[in-house]
Amino acid sequence: MRSKMKQTILLLWISFIGFAQELPTEKTDNHLLIEGTNIFMIPPVSYVSSNNFKGFQNPNDQTSMIMILEIPGPYLEVSKGFNSEMLKTRGMELKTKKEIKVADFDGLLIELDQAANGMVFSKQILIYGDEKSSTLINGVYLKDSLALGEKIKKSVLSTIVDAQLKSNPREALDYSLDENVGSLQFISVIGNGMLFNRDLKTPTESIDKASLITDKSFAQVAIENQKIFCISRLKNYPENYSVITSKGINEIEIDHLKGFALFAKNNENTEEEMYQVILFDTDGGYYIFVGTYLAESEKAVQDLSAIIKTFSRKN
Repeated sequence: MRSKMKQTILLLWISFIGFAQELPTEKTDNHLLIEGTNIFMIPPVSYVSSNNFKGFQNPNDQTSMIMILEIPGPYLEVSKGFNSEMLKTRGMELKTKKEIKVADFDGLLIELDQAANGMVFSKQILIYGDEKSSTLINGVYLKDSLALGEKIKKSVLSTIVDAQLKSNPREALDYSLDENVGSLQFISVIGNGMLFNRDLKTPTESIDKASLITDKSFAQVAIENQKIFCISRLKNYPENYSVITSKGINEIEIDHLKGFALFAKNNENTEEEMYQVILFDTDGGYYIFVGTYLAESEKAVQDLSAIIKTFSRKN
């Protein structure tokens, strides 16, 4: 009985050590700056800076990565979504959650499992932020890859945030837009995309409610029926949209990339319409532009279309 008690105390002691985990405060020669951020990390061996997202990936392993995601939302609100009940609704199982300091920011270190595409992935997530924005550092790997999991966790825990370093989040993207032609303002970079609206408020309070979200697919996968893909892409949004057939689904070409443009109505909010453009990369994958606005706001449509037409790849 005493032996079991000692084992229980030992396990509890080990778990409390986990809560005392601290991040380093000084950079080493092995720390690398993630372009477009003020974050330095030591990547696992064989991992390199990604051309598809902010973070690191192994060119020979498409099932693992360390990806940075910035969210234009206060940390207290964003972090509330990382609880067992909320994660379960998204198909994720929370394993551990620990409070941690990231530089001068409050943060959480989270471990969870998620099934996707017939595989089970584990994630080591470091989330931190303030009243203006939040940052997620997401380390992903196959659950059965225990040794790799330890390496990715070690890399995540090597994070150093240099608050004195001024970063340009748009410089890491491989494309640019000129929002000025449509009287919108840049708000933030989210993953491979950008968010724009007229008043810098989220959600926008402008008269026509014009907003534009852009993104680039992470995977470079060839899409056979591109037109059908553009239509079916409407099913991926949080609300229910359907094509406005009277406005057609039109071929479009910008910066030598071809694709399709369509208009859609919000079936849950009849006051809102959407203008969606998807351009397909010749090497696989695609760029997507989603503009939303109050129905019948022609000026909003003109502005959103003008901005999208300024799309230009940097390389």
